[in-house]
Amino acid sequence: MARLFLFASLLALVLVIVYVLLTIVTRVLDAGQNMLEPGHGQNKEGLMVPTPFQKITYAALIVLLFGVATGWLGGL
Repeated sequence: MARLFLFASLLALVLVIVYVLLTIVTRVLDAGQNMLEPGHGQNKEGLMVPTPFQKITYAALIVLLFGVATGWLGGL
């Protein structure tokens, strides 16, 4: 019985942590989107908005740097 209670409380704790992390991520992404919106009287041509290709290459660069630094890539 105690194991069941421990499992249920652990599951509840994990769900709360996931909920808090998702809330934080969505707020950060919303704040980022608000910063990218043009100001008063500005059009979108004046903004430097990253393209999807740039986002993918930045993510690949971070994975590559992490892999080389930890030894996953490079054969250290």
